[in-house]
Amino acid sequence: MAHGRGFAGARRRLDELDAEGGDAERGRGGGRDDLAVEALDDGSLDADPTGDGTGDGTGAARPRAGRRTRIFRAVMAAVLALAVGFGIGVWVGAPHRPADDSADAGFTRDMMTHHAQAVTMASLEYRVTDDATLRQIAIDITLTQQAQIGLMIGWLRDWDLNPTSNQPQMAWMPDGGRALIVDGRMPGMASDAQLEQLRTSTGTARDQLFIQLMIQHHLGGIHMADAALKQAKDDQVLYLANQIKASQQSEIDALQQSQKRLSGEK
Repeated sequence: MAHGRGFAGARRRLDELDAEGGDAERGRGGGRDDLAVEALDDGSLDADPTGDGTGDGTGAARPRAGRRTRIFRAVMAAVLALAVGFGIGVWVGAPHRPADDSADAGFTRDMMTHHAQAVTMASLEYRVTDDATLRQIAIDITLTQQAQIGLMIGWLRDWDLNPTSNQPQMAWMPDGGRALIVDGRMPGMASDAQLEQLRTSTGTARDQLFIQLMIQHHLGGIHMADAALKQAKDDQVLYLANQIKASQQSEIDALQQSQKRLSGEK
């Protein structure tokens, strides 16, 4: 471990310092006055503990031992403080990982599926419509929701979760399965028959069908976003749910204006 290597390195460096100190003393000739000063400075015993001027032969070793102990304790305290600080930092800074059955994960998975159908419908409309306003709305929906799908796939990877789950769709919502339509579609999702009709329709009738299906689809998406805002815990999920709610409401307003224009309403 990192702090284990730190302790070993500190011990090795202390051995080097002790060796350097011995060489310096030998260079000075082992002067007793120098040893006495070192002993007093580091709080160790005097070089001549008997006080009779003769010494007992241990004065030089004991000051060095005292200095070595003090340095070692100081270094160990610093290393320990760093290790504890690192551990606290990892614990506090650990990323939040929603559980597999959480509202965060459920919303992310279901909204990816919901967005995928919106991208399909918008792409179909973009290819054939002659209405410039609807063409631009279709482009915006395609680019925005495809980008959000990529974002949500990244979240699931970061959370170590699969993009699919054994749990039924919408199980994360307060009303669970009751939020589903009878045939199992999520709120606002078009049926296979409606998608086929969108593919085969032409002209103004196709534009009007696209508007109708997309308004319904966006209302379902807003319903899901509202549920996520009440239940989700992850900040990035909450942020995206707010973005979805705001952008899809804005697109509903634009679609309704086009709906009135195409029907001749003022």
